[in-house]
Amino acid sequence: MKRAITCISCLLLLLSLAGPALADEISDQLNQGMKFYKDGKISQAIGEIEFALAQLKQKKAEALGQIFPEPPSGWTAEKAEGQAAGGAMFGGGISASRNYKNSSRGQVKIQVISDSPLIQSVAMMLSNPMFLQGGKQGKLVRFQGHKALLKDQGDRAEFQALIDNKVLVQLNARGVQNAAQVVQDFAGKLDLAKLKELTQ
Repeated sequence: MKRAITCISCLLLLLSLAGPALADEISDQLNQGMKFYKDGKISQAIGEIEFALAQLKQKKAEALGQIFPEPPSGWTAEKAEGQAAGGAMFGGGISASRNYKNSSRGQVKIQVISDSPLIQSVAMMLSNPMFLQGGKQGKLVRFQGHKALLKDQGDRAEFQALIDNKVLVQLNARGVQNAAQVVQDFAGKLDLAKLKELTQ
C-alpha cells in the first residue's frame, strides 16, 4: 500500500510538468490505477501507476535532448536520444545523449544524467582535493560557473560536471586534435538554463 501511495505522489509531481495531451493520457492511467486501488487490487494499481510513471520519465529523458548544441562548423550530429534507465544503467535514472562527428572521423559524445545514485559519487569526487592530487584523475576547471573535471589525453579527453548537485554532464572526445579544448568548447554551448528548467 505504501508503495502505491509513493508511486501516486511521484506521478502527480511529474504530471504537473507534462503538457495537456500527455496529462490526459496519463490521467486515464492514473484513474484506472486509483480504481484498482479503491477496489483493493494493489498489484494492479501499482502496475498501472508505474507504467504511467515510466512514460513520464521517458518524456523527461527526451526533453533533455533540447539542451544539446547544434554541431559547429565541420561537424555533424546524430539525433539526440533519451532513456529512462533501469537499475543496471547508471544506477537507474534518466539520461539523454548526442553524438557528434567531424570529417576527420573524430567523435564527441555528450551525455546528461539525472535522478541517478551515480551523481553522489561524482559529487564526492569533485569535493575531495585529495582525490585529484597528482593529476591522474584529471584537473578541476570551471564550466559556466560550475566545477568540472577535465582529463586530457591528447587526442582523447573526458569532461564531467555536476549541475546543482543533481545533474551530471559528461563529454567524451576521441580522435580529435586538441581534444581537451574541444570538449570544453562543446560544454560551453550547452543550454544550462534549459537544463535547470527541465530538472528543477
